Amino acid sequence: MTRYTFLGLTIPQLTAAIGFLMVTLGLVFWLITGFITALFPSLFGIFMLLSSIGSKMRPEKNALYMHIAVLCSLSALILGGAAILMDPDWSSPVAFIEQTVMAILGGTHFAASIASFRFGSPDSQQAERRCGYEGNPWAIPASNNTLNYPSVNDTGPIAASVLLTSPRK
Repeated sequence: MTRYTFLGLTIPQLTAAIGFLMVTLGLVFWLITGFITALFPSLFGIFMLLSSIGSKMRPEKNALYMHIAVLCSLSALILGGAAILMDPDWSSPVAFIEQTVMAILGGTHFAASIASFRFGSPDSQQAERRCGYEGNPWAIPASNNTLNYPSVNDTGPIAASVLLTSPRK
């Protein structure tokens, strides 16, 4: 299966690159202004870098780590954009530049992540990949199908073995 790339980078690689740029952005503007609040992009960047590292170290948890990174990029986009729109009388043009760059970096990562998600989601020819498809052993059970799916409150050994074993292939 081919992986989605953006500017030749996979999403974990893009996450690391944008995380590095955000850390650098925060550090540079903190050195220029001396204000501790200039480090906000660095906070988002650190979480994005950690998400990228986690994705490399534990590929089976890639979705979790990339969702954390998307949350960081969405937060950077919203906070950067809101700061730009809510405060037209900036204390300095430097703060405006930093917030704008943070919003652009966050928006770029967020847009690439959404495009990656759409790239990987099934189309009508691949409907069996969707949750809830009857032929899929991992499908979400119908509400009336209580025979094969024990209750959450059922603590018997059969229920535990059914819940802890993988479905038939």
